[in-house]
Amino acid sequence: MNRFFISILMLFCALYVGAQNNIVDELQRDTVGQGVVRIHHPLKLNELMGSMIERNGKPAQIEGYRVMVYSGNNSRQARDEANNMAQYMRENFPGAEVYVVFESPIRSCQYGDYRTREEAEAVMYRLKATRRFREISVTKTMINLPY
Repeated sequence: MNRFFISILMLFCALYVGAQNNIVDELQRDTVGQGVVRIHHPLKLNELMGSMIERNGKPAQIEGYRVMVYSGNNSRQARDEANNMAQYMRENFPGAEVYVVFESPIRSCQYGDYRTREEAEAVMYRLKATRRFREISVTKTMINLPY
C-alpha cells in the first residue's frame, strides 16, 4: 500500500511538475483556511523530482525515442542536407519538433519526442509510406517532455 501511494505521488508529480517548483513544498505550504499537510520522505525523492523540473528555460528531459529521418557524416554537405531535411519536415509534417543533432562524427535530423518505441515506430511507418526518405529508423535518446 505504501509503495502504491509513492507511485501515485510520483506519477502526479511527473504530470504536475511543469507548473510547480516542487510538489512536496507546494503540498506542505501553510495556507489560511486549509488544513496542514506534512510529508515525511527521503531527501532522494526531492532530487528525483528536481531532475524533472524545467531549469533555466530548458524543458525537462527523459529517456525516449525519436524518428531519425536523415543521418550523414561530419561534413558541410551533411550539415546542409540535415538542415534541408529539417526544413522539409517542419513544412510537410507539422505537429512534432524537428531536431538537427551532431554527435561526432554523425549529423542527423530527428523527428518528434516519443515515450515508447511503439509510438515512434507508428510514426516511422507513416513517414516511410511517403517514400521520401532513403533511410529512416527509430533511435533511443533523451527527449523533451511536453509542457
